[in-house]
Amino acid sequence: MNQIAKRASNVKFTSEDDKQQQLVDKINNPNEHQTKVEFLKEFCIYLLSSGYTVVWKKYKSFGVWDSLELININPDTITEGKTSLTFEYNGKTETVTYDQVVYFYDIRQHSEHKAGVSRLKPLKSQVENTKNAQIAKGIQIANAGTTIVSPKSYSNSNNMDEGLDGLVPDKIGNQKTQKEAMEEKLTSRGLRNRIIVSSKGLDAVNLSAQLNNVKFHEIVENDILAICDAYTFPPELTPYGKNAKFDNKELAEISLMESEIIPLVENLINSLNSEFPERGEIQMSFNHINAMSLIEERIQKTNGTTIDQLSVLLDKGIITQDEFRKELINKKILSDE
Repeated sequence: MNQIAKRASNVKFTSEDDKQQQLVDKINNPNEHQTKVEFLKEFCIYLLSSGYTVVWKKYKSFGVWDSLELININPDTITEGKTSLTFEYNGKTETVTYDQVVYFYDIRQHSEHKAGVSRLKPLKSQVENTKNAQIAKGIQIANAGTTIVSPKSYSNSNNMDEGLDGLVPDKIGNQKTQKEAMEEKLTSRGLRNRIIVSSKGLDAVNLSAQLNNVKFHEIVENDILAICDAYTFPPELTPYGKNAKFDNKELAEISLMESEIIPLVENLINSLNSEFPERGEIQMSFNHINAMSLIEERIQKTNGTTIDQLSVLLDKGIITQDEFRKELINKKILSDE
């Protein structure tokens, strides 16, 4: 989700009307606490994680456009009422009417209330598996090298009776157990926490021993690929992508732009354009992104093929000039203006 949000925040907003760019200026400076990039990243994370998000149209001065701030509301803090919703923002509880906010949905709206349906919901086991694999790796590392030392089973009867609890004199004539003497030597060598000394013969079972046989990388890889699939995130762009060469990654970037990034940003600007129709229409541009040049090249190639095919139909009298023009407009090759 962070990778998608990072790419989406690279968008540039423009307006065809040079004299009417109020909405473009607003989205480029959404509020006093965030830049455009910070606002967009937060918007994407809320939308992709919760399945929906809400933008608060907060006026510092009622109805004064210049005082408007666009603020992302964390869906986890929202409580819905019949005519208003309550949420947490900046350490305070706020209550506003529904006409003061704009709802955005990732997949669809929940059938029972205004919340959306998250793509994470069916991925609960994959997320848990990934988290547990990381915890297990930590246990494996923490327990690595720990040794239990105890008398061997072939010790004579006296030693077995006493184990390492038998007393031995030190250099100044004091007595201490063999266990204590060994532990002192281990402490002096910095090994006290790495080697456990038992005074009696024990059957020891290392509960984390089997973790050595678990292939954590494969577990995490399979689950992460399932999560990527839900978000149409190409595996070539992850550390788990197989044979992820430069060409593959370039095509993966194009795929991600077309399937996730562009629709996500379109979702935002289409709603804002509808909310503020008199403030100048926002348009988005990713032309400064390398992947977009390849997308444009492919679009131009497809458009050229379409024009050639329609021209043949026109020459043969199968379609009229008006039908030819209408088809070009439908396929957005020609402007209806």
